[in-house]
Amino acid sequence: MTMDVEMFMPLITEASQAKTLAYQALGQAKEKDIQGYEKGISDAKKHLIAAHKKQTELLQLNRREQQIDINVYIIHAMDHVTNAQMICDMAQELAELHLKKE
Repeated sequence: MTMDVEMFMPLITEASQAKTLAYQALGQAKEKDIQGYEKGISDAKKHLIAAHKKQTELLQLNRREQQIDINVYIIHAMDHVTNAQMICDMAQELAELHLKKE
């Protein structure tokens, strides 16, 4: 089975949106906007979950013996998901520091 854009592009799109929203949420935390931060990180997590679901769908294709071609595009897409997870996690950690009561 050949890898086409419909298979890997949703991973990149959802993961990129998650990263963008996590950075925006962190900006809200820097400004001490708790509600803005909470909404932003919640939205980021929704996109991250969507990216993980798309990733799982691809992985299940291999399990059902419908082998997918491993190429630079799928590796790039999987990297986006991993990076989005790390950025969301780090944004949450940094936000805690910014929102900590002094």
